[in-house]
Amino acid sequence: MVIKMIKELEKKDFKKLKHLFRDRDYVNSFRSHLERTPITKRVLVDDINNPQTAVIGVPPRLFVGGRADNIEFNQELRNYIHEVLIPEYKKRNFTEVDFYFGNDQWESNLLMILEDSFYYDRYYYEIKELKQEDWKDLIPEGYSLEPVDLTLLEKAYLKNFDWLIEEILENWDPLEEGLKENRGFYLVKEDDEIVAWCTTEYLTETNDIEVGIATKSEYQRRGFASIVGSATAEYCLSRYKSVGWHCTQRNIGSFKTAEKIGFERIMEYKKASYVFNKVDFLVIKAYFAKVEENYPEAIDFYIQIVEASHAQTIDFKESYYLNSDFPIERVYFRISDCYAAIENKEKSTEFLEKAISNGYDDKDQFLDCESLIQILEENEKIKYLESMKS
Repeated sequence: MVIKMIKELEKKDFKKLKHLFRDRDYVNSFRSHLERTPITKRVLVDDINNPQTAVIGVPPRLFVGGRADNIEFNQELRNYIHEVLIPEYKKRNFTEVDFYFGNDQWESNLLMILEDSFYYDRYYYEIKELKQEDWKDLIPEGYSLEPVDLTLLEKAYLKNFDWLIEEILENWDPLEEGLKENRGFYLVKEDDEIVAWCTTEYLTETNDIEVGIATKSEYQRRGFASIVGSATAEYCLSRYKSVGWHCTQRNIGSFKTAEKIGFERIMEYKKASYVFNKVDFLVIKAYFAKVEENYPEAIDFYIQIVEASHAQTIDFKESYYLNSDFPIERVYFRISDCYAAIENKEKSTEFLEKAISNGYDDKDQFLDCESLIQILEENEKIKYLESMKS
C-alpha cells in the first residue's frame, strides 16, 4: 500500500504527543506508553514535526488521540488496519483490535473509519482509603498470598504460572528488571496453583498507577479477588500518587469488587473493538442485543450465524467462538430462548428441537432458562430433558 499521510515516530519523540491525549488523562495507558512502558510499540502520526493526530499501536490495542477529522489520514489508517495490522494480528492469534480514545471526537468518529466496530461502556475508579482492612484474615487455610517480585521466577512449577507471567510482561519487560520491585500480589492454593492475582500497570512519570485483576473461573465468587486487590491497593496507596481501576460496565463482578475494596467511581467512558471474523462479530452483536432485551434483533443476528453454518463460509469455519465454547447447537438454543422471551412458543420449541437434534444437552442451562420453562407444559419439559444426551 502507498502511505502518504501516516508516518512512524521515533521513540525519542514519543513524549511530545502527550498533549494529544490530555482529554483522557485518567486513562494512564496513554501517558505510560509514551513515557516509560518498555514493551514494543509502534507510534504513527500525521506529521513528524507538528503532529496533530497520533496512533499508539500495542497489539492488539490502538490508542488514538488528537484530531479525528483528518479525512486523508483516516482513510490511510483504515487501509493500514486492514492491509497491515489485521494480517499481523491474525498471525499472532488475535481475534480483534481494541480502540482506546484520547478524546470525545475520536469516540464519535471511529465508525467512519471502521463501520462494524462496536462500543463498550467502561468505568474508571480510584481509591483514597482502603475499606477492607481485614483482608489478611480472609485468606483461607491452605492458601498463601505471595508478592509479584523476583521470587515469582523461582516458582515456575506452579499451575497457571504462565497466565500471570503473560500479564506482567504487558508492563514490566524484561521480567528480571521489572520485578526488582513489588508489582502486586497473587494467591496460591496449597503451593500448587495460582488462583488469583492483582498486578500494577501503566505507571506514569507523575507516579500514577493502575491495577489489573483476575481470578480463575473455577475459583470465582469466593472473595479471592478482593483479597489480592486489597493487598495490592494497600501497597500502592503508600507508594503512588493515585491508584486506578478500569472495567466494563457489564462486568458487575469487577466493579463490585473494586467498591468492596474501597475504590470510588470517578468517570464513565467508552472503548471500542473491531472483530476480524464476521461470524464472531455476529455472536457479539447478538449477545449485546439479548442482554438489552432486544430479542428480535438478537434473533436476526443468530439466524445469520445459522445461515453461515449452512453455507460453511470461511468466517464460520475460522470462527473463534463457534469452534470453542459456543458451538452451533447453543446458537439454536439462544434463538429458542429469545423466541420464548417474546412468547412465541411455536418458534421457541422449533429451535429448541433443532438445538437438541444438533447435540444440545445442557440440562442445567435448560432448567435455568426462565423464559423457556415458563412457556412449556410439565410433560414437555420432561420430554425435552429425556431427549437430551445424559
